[in-house]
Amino acid sequence: VSTQVHVMSIELEHAIGCNVEFKRIAHLHPNGKEYVKAVGGVAIVGDLQDPHEQVFLRKHDDFITCVAVSHGGQLIATGQQGKNADVVLWSHDSRSQLACFEEQDHGIDALCFSHDDRFLLSCGDIVDQRVFVYDTNSGLIIAWASLFPKPTICVVAGGMVRDIKRRDTHEYQFAACGGKTISMWHLDTARGELVAHQVGSSGKQVREYSCLVFSQDYEYLLAGNTTGDAAVVLMKNRVVQTFVQICGGGVMNLVCMPAAHGSRFVGAGGDGTVTVLTGPSPLDLREERQIRLDGPLSSLSLSADTAEVLAVSTVGSSYLVRTKDLSIKPHSQVAPGALYDVAYQAGISDHFLTCCGDSLVTLWDANDYSAKLRCSVGTRGYPLSVCGTEDIFVAGTTEGQLKCWDCAHGQNLWHIDNVHKGGVTSVKLASNCRFVVSGGAEGELRVWELKTREMITHLKEHAARVNDLKLFPNDQYCISASRDRCLLTWDLRAEKRLTAHRERHGGINALAVASNQTTVITAGQERTLTYWDLRMADAIRSIDLDEEVLTLSMSGDDRFLATGGTGQLVKVWDVNAGAVLSQGSGHSRSVQKLSFSPDGKQIVSVGLDHAIMVWNCYQ
Repeated sequence: VSTQVHVMSIELEHAIGCNVEFKRIAHLHPNGKEYVKAVGGVAIVGDLQDPHEQVFLRKHDDFITCVAVSHGGQLIATGQQGKNADVVLWSHDSRSQLACFEEQDHGIDALCFSHDDRFLLSCGDIVDQRVFVYDTNSGLIIAWASLFPKPTICVVAGGMVRDIKRRDTHEYQFAACGGKTISMWHLDTARGELVAHQVGSSGKQVREYSCLVFSQDYEYLLAGNTTGDAAVVLMKNRVVQTFVQICGGGVMNLVCMPAAHGSRFVGAGGDGTVTVLTGPSPLDLREERQIRLDGPLSSLSLSADTAEVLAVSTVGSSYLVRTKDLSIKPHSQVAPGALYDVAYQAGISDHFLTCCGDSLVTLWDANDYSAKLRCSVGTRGYPLSVCGTEDIFVAGTTEGQLKCWDCAHGQNLWHIDNVHKGGVTSVKLASNCRFVVSGGAEGELRVWELKTREMITHLKEHAARVNDLKLFPNDQYCISASRDRCLLTWDLRAEKRLTAHRERHGGINALAVASNQTTVITAGQERTLTYWDLRMADAIRSIDLDEEVLTLSMSGDDRFLATGGTGQLVKVWDVNAGAVLSQGSGHSRSVQKLSFSPDGKQIVSVGLDHAIMVWNCYQ
């Protein structure tokens, strides 16, 4: 073993993802060139034209639930859920943190800047039940009050409170909605008072409100609701005047388009529709045109020049929609659920496969981070493991199926049912593409011939779930690691076990095999990195860790090892020295799987925070 320490550093190149389950999480920046969104606990400022240009704002340790961009564009505010429900204020220009407000607990449901960007209003969730106003210059608390309505799911700035003659007073005005209530917050900054006034309903119509927008002159307020229409509130007397039908599936977002004459609004629906509404005044709006996208639209953001809106659906698609004629341009695609596996196609460094909890296996192109193919494993269950060559890819599902698709068109070639009871936890294709080896939740290893799709070998010795398996280059031998603490090697042709090694206390989560085919590194519940020589009975080396490692990947030249796990960091180790060379933060939940690219220049990691992180490796 050489003592020379290799040098390697990693940096986050790109994050694929967006917290589409939260509303208003993606925004177009007022400068017209960028977008702002959140993935897991990272806020991203990205270039609309160049997919490689992303800046990461890292401070949160749990899902970011709301994002607000100031009207002038200089400030960005993000709020998160979890025990540290902090609100962070960022400078857009310097890409740095200006302030971190740690007042609230459990979660932040809504954020908004005042119309002049001097103040930031932050609404806690139903557990926290408080609303705070912060001064964006000094970072001081100006006022706070009990939440009303409870919960508040949307809050918007409405200029200044006006008197009976409709002249501006010195009080700031915000509108908030949630449940069956709309309320107006009046903020007196001089006295530090925040007072809520409920909006009166007209007649017996009850609605569950979901989003708000003021008209251009702040004289009317539109409140979208789950029925699919919007209540129009006259600000003069704070009473609902009428309802405007917009879409099906509930109105999820509304934006107001400045117009020289009359009123123009754009609504986004739970049925995936984008609708343009026009009329002489907000009281008599009519649908001008409507288009339908691929799923409920959780975010809708208007560009500074009002020429287009960014619409993001809960199935993970982003579109730029022209407001003039509603022509659409797909912008990006993300995986909208927890991710369980990632694998490169054999020998190809610019395409990788992921398994997502939304039931899709996706083939990504690392050149522009686009989704080339999205293949569903069906309505029941989701894919747990995947492997692929340049021609086909195979996934194992929670329902115990193996499914295969071709890489050219994403066509489903075949599937095998009842492969493993309880789910297919690991799957590997032979290099000659004649067979596939699968590991199951109950400890079996099975070999399936691709031509006949029949089981040709069944190996049962593990007493618990097979967490990881690797095929040796000659396709005859295989090695498996299990929850039962055992590391076993197998001769597939003779159908027998060759060697057995066992950890002392904890199950093994992952393994990596060096190209000499005798050195194996494992990690797991033991919280150690264990080096084995398959010719020797006991471990040759053990390194203590500060986390449970869930995944390992060794670079092609055997010099570097990447690890990820419950510590949420991606670490790169020098294999010989047993030392951490570099670590990358970005994930805000456990890192489930990671993989070196075949050329060793990139690492892709995926996690339960719905994020796919692409890291560049510099030697």
